[in-house]
Amino acid sequence: MKITYENITLRDYVLSDVEDEVRWTNEETEWFRSDTPWMTLEPVDADELRADMVEIMDSMPENAIRWRFEIEVDGRHIGLVSSYYLDSNFEYTPWDSIDQSKNALENHSVRGLGIEICEMDYWGKGIGTKVLTAMMNYYRSFGENHFLIETWSGNLRMLGCAKKLGFYEIKRTKGTHVVDGQEVDDLILEIKF
Repeated sequence: MKITYENITLRDYVLSDVEDEVRWTNEETEWFRSDTPWMTLEPVDADELRADMVEIMDSMPENAIRWRFEIEVDGRHIGLVSSYYLDSNFEYTPWDSIDQSKNALENHSVRGLGIEICEMDYWGKGIGTKVLTAMMNYYRSFGENHFLIETWSGNLRMLGCAKKLGFYEIKRTKGTHVVDGQEVDDLILEIKF
């Protein structure tokens, strides 16, 4: 499946993406530091990742509502956008408890969105705004109109992107993590259409 929005393409994972994902996880990890600097990124083995992705690709029905798309700009694979479900307490809902043929409304959850632009030379160019717009449009075609973003107070690019799209803060947990010796807050942002 492919979704085109302006100069970006959201598409299903293909095996050639494995090499990029290995590089982003094992070598070029600045994107991860921007997203969750208090966590440790575990290295991946290319063969194990390839086997996992083949299994996922083989088990994905063509008509399934997608939870993840790879991001391409001008034919270059630069990252991914994904979704997950949060319950009314903003707690993660495990995938194995969800009917994948239903949307968030039918699963009594709200769809959380996450974006990783792993190629740093594409940062600050408005791509995240386009990607999230395309992703929300995709889910809106299934009747979903309520989305959340979880981030932290120091992720200024994500906060700027979310603000441009009309997301607003609905929950702040102060001092959740320490980054570079400073306490930072966890944030949940919301938009409803």
